[in-house]
Formats: sequence, C-alpha cells, structure tokens
Amino acid sequence: MKTLSLDEASSFLRLPSHEIISQVEMGRLPGAKFNDELIFIDIDLAEFVRGHYRPTTNNTSNLHDDLTIAPNNAVLFKDLVPHMLRLEENRVRRGELTAKSLRITHNRLDKYVAPYFNDVPIGNIDYMTLDAFIEELTNADIKGVAISQYIIIVRKVLNYALLTNVIKSLPQFPRIKTPRQSRGAFTVIEYKRLLKTAWRLRTQPYMMQNRAKEVHVNEATTMDVVMPRDMTRLIGFMVNSFIRPSDLKFIQHKHIEIIEGKYRYLRLSLPETKKHDQPIVTMTACVGIYQRLLKDAKSRGYGKPNDYLFVPEMKNRDHALRYMGFLFIWILENANLKFGKKGQNRTLYCLRHTAITFRLLYGEGVDLLTLAKNARTSVNMIERHYASTLNGEMNIGLLHSKRVRRSKF
Repeated sequence: MKTLSLDEASSFLRLPSHEIISQVEMGRLPGAKFNDELIFIDIDLAEFVRGHYRPTTNNTSNLHDDLTIAPNNAVLFKDLVPHMLRLEENRVRRGELTAKSLRITHNRLDKYVAPYFNDVPIGNIDYMTLDAFIEELTNADIKGVAISQYIIIVRKVLNYALLTNVIKSLPQFPRIKTPRQSRGAFTVIEYKRLLKTAWRLRTQPYMMQNRAKEVHVNEATTMDVVMPRDMTRLIGFMVNSFIRPSDLKFIQHKHIEIIEGKYRYLRLSLPETKKHDQPIVTMTACVGIYQRLLKDAKSRGYGKPNDYLFVPEMKNRDHALRYMGFLFIWILENANLKFGKKGQNRTLYCLRHTAITFRLLYGEGVDLLTLAKNARTSVNMIERHYASTLNGEMNIGLLHSKRVRRSKF
C-alpha cells in the first residue's frame, strides 16, 4: 500500500486532474488533504476502478434486468436514481455536461427531490404527485426558474424508467410559468461609476473581521484578497468585446490578434462555447485596454502566448472565475450597483448584456444577425433577453429623427 499525489492518481486512473477533484468533491473517490495537497491510497483507487466494471457478455443478466422484470409499482424512485446519475457522469466525461452542473444536480437531488420521491413507486408518480411536489417547493419559497430545475431532475429519472420499459409512458407534467427577467445592462453613467469604483479600490485589501480575507491560489499558496488593477480593465474589456464570463476562464494571449486597418480592433479566436466557434470582433477601445493589460502582465512575468489574460497566477480556472466574480461583487457593493432597477442581482454577466445593449442603442445601422453572430448567440436570444430591457426613451434621438428631403434638382 502506498500514497499517490494528484498527478500520480491522474496517471493511475487515466483521468484528468480536474475530473479526479470533481469525484473527490462529490464523495465518489476517497482522498485526503494534507498541507493543501490531495493524497490518495493506491488500494482506494483500485477499488474505484473495480466499481466501474461492466458485466461481461457471458453474463445472462444485464444492468436493467432487476428493473424490467419487476412490476413498475415495485420499482422505487430511489432504485433508478443511481442509473440516471451514471448517465450524467458519462455526459461529463464526454464533455457534454460540466462537473459543476453535475454537482448542482447532486445538491438539488439531496435537498428536495430524494426526500420527497425516494420511497415512491415509479409507476405511482402522476400529475397530482408532481403538482404536490411543486407546491412543497413553492412553500419553501423557491421560485419558478429553480422549481423547473428540480422538475428536470425528476423528469430525467422518469425518462430512464421509460427507456428501460419500467413504465410505458411519462406522466403529464404541470406547467410552470418562469417569468423572464433579464440580468440587466448598466447605463453609461453606471458603467463609468463601475470603472471609477474599481480604480479607486485598486490595491486595497478586502477586510473581513478586521483581517484581510485570504484566497487559495493553488494547493500550496494562499494570498490576501487585494483588488487588482486588472479589474478596471476586465470591466472595460468585457463591455467592449461581447465575451461571456465563462470566457474569462480560458482566454489566453494566443487567442488575441490586433488588427490594424480601416478599423482597429481585436480578433478573439476563443475556444468553442455553446456550439459557437467563430472569432469575435471587439470595439476599438478594446485594443488599448489589451495593450495595457499585456504591458502590466509582462512586468509581472506573464504575457506569454499560453498565459491567461486575467488572474494568470491562478491555474485552477474555475477558482479564478469565482475569484473574479467575488471581486466584481465587491466593486458593485461599493458602487451601490449590486441590484438592478427591477431588483435583479447584478453579476459579471451584466457586462456582456451591457456590451450588446450599447451596440443596440448606439450602433448606427447594426443588424441583429451580425451582432448575434459576433456575440456568439442567436437573434432570438438578443430579442428575448438582451433587448428586453430597452425602451423608446433610451434612444429618443433616433425616434425623433427626420428623413432628409432630397432636392428635386
């Protein structure tokens, strides 16, 4: 018996490190943390592998025999949950689902779905059962969008029952109205206030109970939370580039090309997101922002092609994105902009909304299809969400404009 590091465990299991960390966080794989480093025992890793063995072809039974032979009123909801989760884990391995989404599914399953449905026969789940579950969630002050996410988990289990012939048809699901609420863009005045606040907070520590709050950079290093100068540039970069917050995790200097010509802009050749892989064209202001970012990064020993554009010292990019989100909330609180006019929580995503909204308001002759393709979204999404907060008064000059009469001569 011997201990293995994270890298050694990755080699042993032939899984990437982030997948192993995810399995540990979900309690699927035993691991211990000493001095901020994950340690594994080789026997535990071997048992983990054995737990994923599949029946051989010589075995006359299969994974679903115990379910399909039994009558549907003898199969309980909890009997099918492990099989549904196995399918979700396979989606994570194929890259169709993120490990974070799977963790959220586990949390929702444990909190409300399992306690309510576990001991209910799968064949007894009907419209009234589902409606009663929705009522329980409503009484727990859970809103429409979140309720629909819980129902999706129930539906996945029932879909598995249907595919394995445990039930013959799906029950009717109650309709849940999920009111649309845009995250909300910032106005020009609010955007300027954000930039000024971020710049004012630069180099200041985040104090928590009279001491600086610490954040883990990697397994061996921690640092105090101090507002970096780059947050001002991050805000400006997002508003002038249309990128999503998730792009902040992956964007590296090798993805950026400065284009000089009639128009001056950055061409962002980012990894594919949401089935979109075309380059993004930024606004001219983004060029100067990037050049200042690059100059500052090189002064700190970064700025190489494979270095990340934002928070390059953090190699755990999920951690880096959470850190940037925390810093942005800190800025929002100091700028008194944490909530939109309709009470919605402001997040980094509002900067993307701002980028698209500014083009809709101030872009002369820009068409929705061009804007949608450049922002890696659809015209439908722009109309439903990004343009949902616009009103006529925001562009009163355009509404009051008059056609110029052409001379007859």
